[in-house]
Amino acid sequence: MIHNGEPVGTGTNISDAQIQSQISVLNEDFKRLNADATNTPAQFQSVAGTMDVEFVLALQDPEGLATTGIVRVQGTKPSWQQADDYQLKSLSYWRSDRYLNIWVCNLTDPKGIIGYAQFPVSPLPGLEESSNDALTDGIVLHYDVTGSVDDGPFDLDPKFNKGRTATHEVGHFLGLRHIWGDGNNCLGTDYVDDTPPQPGPTNNCPSHPQVTCGGNKMFQNYLDYTDDRCMNLFTIKQVERMDVVINNSPRRASLLTSPGSVPPTVVANDLGIRSILNPTTSACVGIVTPQIQVRNYGSNSITGFTLRVSVNGNSQNANFTQTLNPLDAAIISLPPLTLAPGASLLEFEVLSVNGGPDNKATNNYQSLAVLTTATVSPPLFETFSGSLPANWQIQNPDGLTTWQIVAANNGLSGNTAMRLNFYDYENEGAVDMLILPPVNLAASAQALLQFDVAYAPYPGQPNDRLQVSVSTVCSETGSLIIYNKAAPALQTAPQTSSNFSPTGAAQWRTESINLGAYLGQPQVQLRFKATNGFGNNLFLDNIRIVTGSFLDVALEQINRPTRVSCESNVSPELLIRNQGSETINSVRAAIQINQGAVVNQTISSLNLGTGQSMTLALTPLSLPPGSNTISVTVDQPNGLMDDVPQNNSVTRPAIVDGRGEPIPLRQNFESASTWRVAT
Repeated sequence: MIHNGEPVGTGTNISDAQIQSQISVLNEDFKRLNADATNTPAQFQSVAGTMDVEFVLALQDPEGLATTGIVRVQGTKPSWQQADDYQLKSLSYWRSDRYLNIWVCNLTDPKGIIGYAQFPVSPLPGLEESSNDALTDGIVLHYDVTGSVDDGPFDLDPKFNKGRTATHEVGHFLGLRHIWGDGNNCLGTDYVDDTPPQPGPTNNCPSHPQVTCGGNKMFQNYLDYTDDRCMNLFTIKQVERMDVVINNSPRRASLLTSPGSVPPTVVANDLGIRSILNPTTSACVGIVTPQIQVRNYGSNSITGFTLRVSVNGNSQNANFTQTLNPLDAAIISLPPLTLAPGASLLEFEVLSVNGGPDNKATNNYQSLAVLTTATVSPPLFETFSGSLPANWQIQNPDGLTTWQIVAANNGLSGNTAMRLNFYDYENEGAVDMLILPPVNLAASAQALLQFDVAYAPYPGQPNDRLQVSVSTVCSETGSLIIYNKAAPALQTAPQTSSNFSPTGAAQWRTESINLGAYLGQPQVQLRFKATNGFGNNLFLDNIRIVTGSFLDVALEQINRPTRVSCESNVSPELLIRNQGSETINSVRAAIQINQGAVVNQTISSLNLGTGQSMTLALTPLSLPPGSNTISVTVDQPNGLMDDVPQNNSVTRPAIVDGRGEPIPLRQNFESASTWRVAT
């Protein structure tokens, strides 16, 4: 229960009885023991299905302690949307391979949904885009559609007051699609043979029959959108599909043998590992002091115990003398370990308690896979012009759409950038991380993070978000958000309902963030965190961390001469950008035609600020007729060395053809032509 601080039984903090009512509805509907099963039309009674499944509120929690199965947490905001998925579910989560998590809250999504579910991972058709994120697995319900008025005077939505929203969403959780197949014109499929086709969802509660698609609609099916009083059946084939999922899919099959469904047992000597506190799944290279929390789950007091810690199979034991009364917990620091760059497996185990064996082995062991990345020295500059560097990481919890290097027009020929395709990404609220290697700022006098961003909102979808967090321990835990923008603040281009891709430099913006608060730190790690609001595409490019007086002038493109021209005498024009930390007042431009002599020119009085672009007009030059190759380098900002020379030069063809043809002109390409192809 994610509530707003009301007393139990009031408002969003619904009563235990209302929650138990919902569990009863699930059992009745899935077993076809619902009283309104008699309302199923005669033509559908022969295909009505019964599922042999039992839903129970948990009897023991993840620690093995007795529980009612109901957790009440005051939320951090008064209402929630599907785009808040991670934030909502992080407030209270039990292992989704052992528990079906049902979050009940004030769900006020702009799309009008009153519940949603995470589909299972399965090879069954229609489940190809299912999220594989264990931390979000389960269902979410609006508080006023939870439970049934048949079981008490609960304050429920009059249209959805019999608990069928949960029946519908648990159907999704077990692999069912909407009965109309989320298609139109009778062409959609729910991958089930005994549900008749429909042109779309059914709303309200019409009378039977409703003729469409050449037959009668089965609007009584739990996977339609009718009012609760109209719903009363699953079909046999729907049950068969759910049976396949519940017996084979990750975090579905394991629910059948969950220890949460049986009462806990208490033994005499039982020290359990409650959690691993340090390190987390990512850590800095070097020495780390592991910390775990242990708890006395037994009936005896504990006065001493032995623990084992190992990294990649290299183990050491540690003895502790400490008194823990029943249910007491303690944080234990274990002998330091050295973590090398790469992946490591840390394992923790209780070996003995009170000088003898621990009487319950099921809570004696926990392990953690840790990824460590070697520290780099500044400056750091990444243009995404090739594959992602090996020391950068992408975290993609749901296993679906994530950061990808693609072509992205920023005015520079052949530019590529990182993109998150929010336009086609239906898993709202999903979070994807782009993680930089830790940077050593121990000796830096100043530090600046800069990056280029391009984003156009989709109309009516304001929940796409980009955040940047910083950590000094190479972990998301305890990190600080230093950049946080959603539309319209994130916007760099006009909103569009088309699949957005930037059309040029004008649709990009350079962001600069001062890292002065982290000077002196030897391992500063930054993470770009993108949250999907099912809006439009987000692009990142030219991520850089600069320290001290950092100079970087980038040649973005050659504007003139154009690729094809009829003029031999041209005044070259260049587009440059200041990607450093200092204002640039002068640069050197070097031009070479066809491997000939290099012509240098210094341009002064620029006053080009950080992140700004400008055009440079150079001294006129003469190009010979025909195909030419022009090479231009812009460097020596402020007369000094450029700290990132990789972006100083551009080479491309320049064709001069002054010939003309009389008009009217007709070209049928039947014979040799004087036309040229330029790329």
